[in-house]
Order: sequence, then structure tokens, then C-alpha cells
Amino acid sequence: MRRIAFWSPKGGVGKTTLALNFAAAAYYAGNKVILCDLDPQRSAFDVFAGRRLPFTVLADKPQVMPNVDYLICDYAPSLDRLPEEETIILPMRASMLDLRAVNRAIRLIRNKRIIKCVNAVDTRRHDERMIAMKLYNEGAHLIKDRSIYVRSIFDGETVFQQNKYGSSDAQNEIRRLLDRVEHPRTLTAKAS
Repeated sequence: MRRIAFWSPKGGVGKTTLALNFAAAAYYAGNKVILCDLDPQRSAFDVFAGRRLPFTVLADKPQVMPNVDYLICDYAPSLDRLPEEETIILPMRASMLDLRAVNRAIRLIRNKRIIKCVNAVDTRRHDERMIAMKLYNEGAHLIKDRSIYVRSIFDGETVFQQNKYGSSDAQNEIRRLLDRVEHPRTLTAKAS
């Protein structure tokens, strides 16, 4: 079983949206998936439990480890509870504030695989694009700012259940993130 954490010390970076869509990508790739909502706000659980998602959303970690291929945990934006999972996807925005917070947080994590994920990149903004490209060249994964992510959440679905403008591009971005988890590269994220 792969245990994946979506965690960042900063709020508002799209952890829950990424976790939900990543869970869908893993499911549609033929895996059994459970998403655990560990954020006290319970956004994923409150909005999606019992909805049309093809995977299970729990309000906490299960007491007994389930027989699944992926156990995905959506953490609160905090340094109080560090992820236990062996792989951490660390969403951030392409800003100096996020970069500093993420790099400080990475120093607290030991013996984990970290994948920086620059989320909601608006390529029309020069400074944002330049920071995102710098991080990409250092091994970060990029997710563009697409309205389909917001639209699918509003519809109570993931981008993999949508057949609207932008859904194909969004699905490909998330599939590439899944591929990075399933096929690790030699380049890993480092604090800078």
C-alpha cells in the first residue's frame, strides 16, 4: 500500500483539491483508494462523503489498515502535526512567502520522499511564472490555474468525472503527478 500525504504549513494552497483529484487519478488507473480528511475543517469529508466520488472519503484515518492500493491523507495547514506517510506531496503557490514557509517546513521532515507541487500557477503573471519555472527546474511538479478545478468541486466531482473545457488538460496534470509517485525520479525536492 502506498501512503501519501498532502501537507503544507500554509493554508490556501489547494491541498484538498489536489488530494481529491489525485485520489481520482489513482482510482481511474485501476487502484483501490481511500482519502482520509485529517483537517479539522473537514472540507473533503463534509462536501464529498456520500457523493458521486468513485473512492471512499473518511473523516479520519481508519483504525484498522484497509486493503487498498492508496491511502491518501489530506492534512491541515500546520506544523503541529507532521505527516507519518512515506511520501509527502507538498503543495505551494508560486510566491516567495510560500517558498520560504515550505523550505522551513522541509527541514522538519526526515526520511520521507517530498514532492513539491506548485499549484494554481497563473502563467500570465510574469513573477509567478518565473518562480514556478525556477521550482520546476529544481524538480517541482506544476499544476496550472484552471477553472475546471473549481467547477468540478462545485459540482461535487473531480476533474476525472468532468467532460468540460479544460478537464482533459487537468486530468493530464494530475496523472503526471501520480506517475511521479509511482515512478520516482532521482531528482527530489530539497530545501533551498
